[in-house]
Amino acid sequence: MTENKETSKGNMHIFDELKAALKTNFQRELFDGALMSLRAVGNPLRLNNFSTAIRELVRDLFDHLAPNEQIKQCSWYVPDPTSATGVTRGHRVSYVIHGGISPAFAQDDLQIDVTSERKRLTEVVNTLSKFTHVTINTFNTPSDDVDKYGADACTALLGVLIAADEARQTLVEAIQEQVEEDVVQAVISETVMSVDEIATHHCIDEVELDLIEVVSIDAKEIQFIAHGSICVELQWGSNSDVRNDMGAIMNENFPLSMKFSSSVASPSEVTAVENSLSVDTSDWYDDYYDEE
Repeated sequence: MTENKETSKGNMHIFDELKAALKTNFQRELFDGALMSLRAVGNPLRLNNFSTAIRELVRDLFDHLAPNEQIKQCSWYVPDPTSATGVTRGHRVSYVIHGGISPAFAQDDLQIDVTSERKRLTEVVNTLSKFTHVTINTFNTPSDDVDKYGADACTALLGVLIAADEARQTLVEAIQEQVEEDVVQAVISETVMSVDEIATHHCIDEVELDLIEVVSIDAKEIQFIAHGSICVELQWGSNSDVRNDMGAIMNENFPLSMKFSSSVASPSEVTAVENSLSVDTSDWYDDYYDEE
């Protein structure tokens, strides 16, 4: 069976980006199967088969990212009487992008046009749904139309996932300064037991944050985690021991992480999760035993 290589080449970047954004191996394998159908130029059912696979991919992806029970707990949720569950694909798109955060905050503060993303994906999936039923009007669709429908579907689905990433990145930017202050304060004010166990004394020289991630946004809460490192001065023995060459001082860097949360009602007002500061000193012990 022949493949449309020009179509594959022209849209390859969209296909690659979408596949990378999918969440499970099943979803990626299902998408590969959908693309095999799309590229099977000699098969008059290529669009029908592709449409069926993409519709199921959207369903599985949204089941994974936007569970009904979470959607129904969102303050913005209004049941749709035309849906057996009250939940529609539009609800799912909104939840995937901004969880329980209000649409107004998503639009105004996160600068995400949720309405457009929701409309575009809904229209594309509705169009593809017509081709899941093989009739004289949907059989053997012209090649140019197949290529357009395929590219439009993948672009729309990728657009929703990109919008979700952008919303989370904007949230991170809004809280970054506060998180940095809280991490430094926690390191200074708390006894870092994992470091304290290594040496007689230690002193924190520097705290650096490398990354803040949104771990999850559900109906009620946003979970963040900050990753970074601390530079510490380790001292064995007293100051007198060090002066008399009976002690030692060295500097070492260790990875750290700390968790934060905020309410969807006030996404930018983060609170440090109690006792969540973690400094990983495992490499210290690995190096120590390797040298023995």
